[in-house]
Amino acid sequence: MTGNIPTWLTELGKTCPFFFPFDTRQMLFYVTAFDRDRAMQRLLDTNPEINQSDSQDSRVAPRLDRKKRTVNREELLKQAESVMQDLGSSRAMLEIQYENEVGTGLGPTLEFYALVSQELQRADLGLWRGEEVTLSNPKGKLMAKAIMDFRLVDLPLGLPFYKWMLRQETSLTSHDLFDIDPVVARSVYHLEDVVRQKKRLEQDKSQTKESLRYALETLTMNGCSVEDLGLDFTLPGFPNIELKKGGKDIPVTIYNLEEYLRLVIFWALNEGVSRQFDSFRDGFESVFPLSHLQYFYPEELDQLLCGSKADTWDTKILMECCRPDHGYTHDSRAVKFLFEILSSFDNEQQRLFLQFVTGSPRLPVGGFRSLNPPLTIVRKTFESTENPDDFLPSVMTCVNYLKLPDYSSLEIMREKLLIAAREGQQSFHLS
Repeated sequence: MTGNIPTWLTELGKTCPFFFPFDTRQMLFYVTAFDRDRAMQRLLDTNPEINQSDSQDSRVAPRLDRKKRTVNREELLKQAESVMQDLGSSRAMLEIQYENEVGTGLGPTLEFYALVSQELQRADLGLWRGEEVTLSNPKGKLMAKAIMDFRLVDLPLGLPFYKWMLRQETSLTSHDLFDIDPVVARSVYHLEDVVRQKKRLEQDKSQTKESLRYALETLTMNGCSVEDLGLDFTLPGFPNIELKKGGKDIPVTIYNLEEYLRLVIFWALNEGVSRQFDSFRDGFESVFPLSHLQYFYPEELDQLLCGSKADTWDTKILMECCRPDHGYTHDSRAVKFLFEILSSFDNEQQRLFLQFVTGSPRLPVGGFRSLNPPLTIVRKTFESTENPDDFLPSVMTCVNYLKLPDYSSLEIMREKLLIAAREGQQSFHLS
């Protein structure tokens, strides 16, 4: 409350993160990385019971400024860049509204981060390599602003990306290549095995000079000698990038294979992306210092940035975390139908449903338990002459409200839910 955080507390959190569970370190991060009001808001968001307390003093309630920007759905990436240039470093909470749409607040803002995340994955931008994501995002401001405002991004980033964010790029090894380019990684793995065999032969004191040379030159990868693989000192898949000067004219042999592999790993994971990551870090640090992320392991940054991992939704947890209201109780047929349907959803259906109801395709860390406000299911009302089976559910994303008709069967509810989730994307109007 007074801003007097002892220095030993931050030092302990960063140097000995194994002392504390993730959610404790996450709270510590928000307490120490940003202003008092943000820390208070985070505390209230993650502990709803504090909000309900009668004794809450208005003098200590968070006073967070909010700045609204209206964007057009066309050329969203360009507009996102402009928004981040203007407000990325601002202490104010960013709110997004779309042109010609009346919806405002939490839902459109969460969707903005999700849609920009999708735009950043476009192949024509040339930001990413292969089928799995790792290399570089030149605009770090979006990610930093998302963390600062308690928002989630929807980017399937690889572990090497998070190691770079934590300035651990020197620890990257050939094993990390599997997160970037599994095909190249498997080849490197097999060639490293050839290098290991070479070293064992060189340490064998019984070998003569001639027998050693013969043994080395008969080493193979999948029955093919190193020379016959036709490799040169260029980066696999990028023949214009030489691993060393004149590399395209230097064939890879059993004698220089180890150097070749070391350079491939160095260029793929360090040198080849260093300029992009310098740019990323500059953008990020214009919002807040990356050093604040030292509370977390690389594997945990995905939770901080992207939220909960995809998992089957359990009916028991849904019953505990979701709140029936205005015409429904936990005993209502429609609510039981809904929980049964949700627990059967696959990953893609989960994403569709969450995007429809909350504006974001991912849940925060902790899943439905951490969703704030909690998912509320209310009965959609009709005239006595109208049949609920003829209508689709609707939502209020700002308060995570699902307005659900009392359908006559589980099958009809499932069909209508999926239609609404698929067709009701990217538009915020009165419902």
